[in-house]
Amino acid sequence: MGSFQVMPLQDLVEFVARRQFSGALTCERGAVRKTIRLHRGAAVGAASNDPREFLGQLLINFGRLTEEQLSKAFQTQEETKVRLGKVLVMVGLVPPEAVREALSIKIRETLLDAFTWDSGVFHLDEAPPPAADDFDAAVPLAEILKEAEFRVTAWQAFHSHFPTGAATLLIDEERIPTSAREDTVDGKLLMLAVEGKTIDEIGLALHATDFHLYQRLYALLQQGVIRAAPPGAPPPEEAGEAGAAAGLSERARALLDEGRVEEAEEVATQAAELAPALEPAGAVLREAQRRLLGELSQRLLGPAQVPVLAVPPHEVGRLRLSAAEKYLLSRCDGARPLSRILQVAPLRELETLKAFRRFVESGIVELR
Repeated sequence: MGSFQVMPLQDLVEFVARRQFSGALTCERGAVRKTIRLHRGAAVGAASNDPREFLGQLLINFGRLTEEQLSKAFQTQEETKVRLGKVLVMVGLVPPEAVREALSIKIRETLLDAFTWDSGVFHLDEAPPPAADDFDAAVPLAEILKEAEFRVTAWQAFHSHFPTGAATLLIDEERIPTSAREDTVDGKLLMLAVEGKTIDEIGLALHATDFHLYQRLYALLQQGVIRAAPPGAPPPEEAGEAGAAAGLSERARALLDEGRVEEAEEVATQAAELAPALEPAGAVLREAQRRLLGELSQRLLGPAQVPVLAVPPHEVGRLRLSAAEKYLLSRCDGARPLSRILQVAPLRELETLKAFRRFVESGIVELR
């Protein structure tokens, strides 16, 4: 076990690669948890609680699946208890090579995202080699290290032109390439930009990981097709110290002990944001989120609860909503049960349920 402040992830991965390690590497930062399965110095599997790194989300982003197809695949998976990749191949939605490629990308993206963390904790667990699978993908850690070095420079370039996800995009329609058809990622991105969507909203609509989204934005920028709209008010400055975070963490623990789970989750979130590497803050946040998820699931996920807009769409457009809230409301078509929206949304389950609770309490949405 250790901290990235003592041993950066790059040094850790280099060490694991040299040792030809087999087992599992788990990285945690606040409530985010990623696990990479390793076999003789190669990454052979990945798990993450970031929905954008789920197999289904990646396949939607690559244009291999629609949300509706993924939702039906989940139903088949529930009935058969077969892994999602096998289900998609069995029903003919995705060819085996596409599943294998997506799993390889999933491994890379899950670990490479952690290279952007400036803090966090890790632990290595030795374990026997994982059982073979029809869609096994093995990615040498040396390749991931090279990609991580490249991405440091790439992110600097991305952020120099797109410093905030809250920005909208300006488009020079005369420069749109003919290759940006409506069925391509660039074509969909540009259509969303024309609609006035922010970068964050575009990422959610495309089910894209941050790097893939900004990579496409930068490519279109280089072609002179897009640029970020001028910023509004500057974002608030980040601040915080370990002492303040520790105090908030203790307060959150006390609230949990009193059964005030929602308040505990809010305070623990503040603590984790102030000091992501502070393990007590991360531990109490994970417990608070687990308990709050149970409460909200019991309250909102009744038999076939279907969210329906309770106000006219033009009134929704006047509300000050986040990119995630706008995305979720766009899925309230009166036909999709909330449980299905949870499965296909590129958002964490708790985040989605908290949003729907707000919608219901404010009268924007009814559950029928």
